[in-house]
Amino acid sequence: MIKITPKVDYAFALQLSRSNMAEYYAKHGIVWDDTYFARFWEASENFGLYQDDQCIGVVRIRLEDDAIHLADLHVVPECQGMGIGGEALQYMMQLAKVRRKPLMRLTVFGDNPARRFYERHGFQVVEEEGALCKMACSLG
Repeated sequence: MIKITPKVDYAFALQLSRSNMAEYYAKHGIVWDDTYFARFWEASENFGLYQDDQCIGVVRIRLEDDAIHLADLHVVPECQGMGIGGEALQYMMQLAKVRRKPLMRLTVFGDNPARRFYERHGFQVVEEEGALCKMACSLG
């Protein structure tokens, strides 16, 4: 069981996000931009995923008119595959329902195994744009 809290260190979140996405950015010729990350950090609600008082992941969401946009969901590599991401995603889906948002949206690289993870949790591809897949899940 993880603890999800709005307490998360920016430097940790930046490093984890950059590290987890490095392979896909390099593969698709995209340059990571810390300034872009910082700008969206300020515009997002940011959560830390904690296990035994140690931060092992980060989730970032942005509110939209009719949805919650899942901007990031990252777990440290040594804790991946243990159900932590699924637990965090279910928490965010419940949060969206509480906030009366009927949809959750996200964007993922089409060749990232996370795409299959999101599909298993009810997300469907609604648009493909180059290497990216825009996905949505009805929370009704």
